[in-house]
Amino acid sequence: MSAFLFQLELSELTDEVVAVIPTHRRQINKLFADGHVVSYSVSVQRNMIWCVINADTESEAMELVNTFPLYKFFTDVVCHPLLFHNVLPAVMPGISLN
Repeated sequence: MSAFLFQLELSELTDEVVAVIPTHRRQINKLFADGHVVSYSVSVQRNMIWCVINADTESEAMELVNTFPLYKFFTDVVCHPLLFHNVLPAVMPGISLN
């Protein structure tokens, strides 16, 4: 499985866009749980999204992005195939025997 960094430019934040955000977030959360999305970031201006997607091919990753509820509001979609993507592993707190 390969990793692909997507840079997604979002159109102006309108009431129509805002109405789709809850559905979009639910789908992103599901994709996280399924292991397809491994990171997801939004700029403070709310006009850029970056996400890393695990997929077998770039076309498979693009098909996944095409299913995003916000897809119709993206003004630009750029895919960067990655050699690797490292993330800091989640650390579980130590167990206290109190």
